[in-house]
Amino acid sequence: MKRKLLIFLSLTAMLTAQGITVMSDSGLDVTIGGEVEMEFVDVEGPGGFTNQDLTVQKVKTRSPHMRIDKAILSARVNYSENLYYHVEFRFGDQDANVDKHYARLTVPTINTQFELGKNKPMIETKRQTEGYPLIGTAYWKAREYHLTGLTDYDLGDNVQLFTGLSFAMKRPLGTDDAAEDKSFKMMVYDDHLNKNGNTFEYGVMAGLKAFGFTGQGWYYTSELIDDFDWKIQLGGLPGYDNIADQYNDGEQNDLTHFWYGGRINFDRWNTHLRAEYISSEDGLLPRDGYYVEGSYRFNEPKFLPVKNIEPIVRYGALNIYRHETVLGDPETWDREMTTFGLLTRINDNISVKIEYYILDEVTGGGIDTNTATGIETDNSFMKDNQFLLQVKYEF
Repeated sequence: MKRKLLIFLSLTAMLTAQGITVMSDSGLDVTIGGEVEMEFVDVEGPGGFTNQDLTVQKVKTRSPHMRIDKAILSARVNYSENLYYHVEFRFGDQDANVDKHYARLTVPTINTQFELGKNKPMIETKRQTEGYPLIGTAYWKAREYHLTGLTDYDLGDNVQLFTGLSFAMKRPLGTDDAAEDKSFKMMVYDDHLNKNGNTFEYGVMAGLKAFGFTGQGWYYTSELIDDFDWKIQLGGLPGYDNIADQYNDGEQNDLTHFWYGGRINFDRWNTHLRAEYISSEDGLLPRDGYYVEGSYRFNEPKFLPVKNIEPIVRYGALNIYRHETVLGDPETWDREMTTFGLLTRINDNISVKIEYYILDEVTGGGIDTNTATGIETDNSFMKDNQFLLQVKYEF
């Protein structure tokens, strides 16, 4: 097979809110900030209709192009020492929306923080790279409407127990990009949308911090949105009816939905290590995935005029079971992704990220011949390697 190589070059200018605080007419402090990401994308190989075949026809564009990935304006209204409201407006080349908005109330007497609004799930973690791990995109990247409560318990010096409860509107099944390129989308828990048949999702989480180590586990359960999830999203997958014949007496309307996982971190002595695993079942379709990553931060290296440099490496995978891979449906592909990154902080306000993503996707395809060029392509595997350069300005 002539495997396609995608080189993704992104220059991102970001204006990230550290805080411009003003006083409103009502006497409340309001902190305003924002960020802008501008990207240049170059896909290897010629563009145009005559260069498309069963595989590359799904590439959004093979020609060099630029885009604004996102422009965000955020505001935080401080009602009191323990209560604030945060809202983020997100703008793109073709749309605009309220990306996040939530109120947070801290109750010091019980060491608990409550959150009400639209945000990522309570188990999401801050990533160091611009690109998400595969299971991050699939499970905890998208926003939900929820009410959560997070509680900390001090068990002694350097030892802390924490727990969390979540009540949320279930996010619908949808698709998102595995990395920065938007060609071959994967199945994810998507941003919340109002759907007829919406269901509630319940989550519980617990973890322990001790001497630089953090371990946590979680479990979420609900039912699929009837009938958007099981009939349109899952039922629309080629071969899902065969799965129903084999595992559920031909009935496709299985509303099972749960997902669970765990994460272990070590952060001490400028060293960062993390491993995470998630498993899920939606209807008759089980999935699971994992990633491991590690980095080391060099503070004030003598050979460069920067504050610190942090190389990072991540490897992860996301697998779908019971379902055969179908070339024309990227949602059915098993995927692996390796990320190499170099994170550089110039000073307190400027940083640079250089990242390279190596993606391998099992497509289920075979040998295909381009009718226009006569070139044979092995569609069994895909390679979507991407390069990212990001400059970040903070104020």
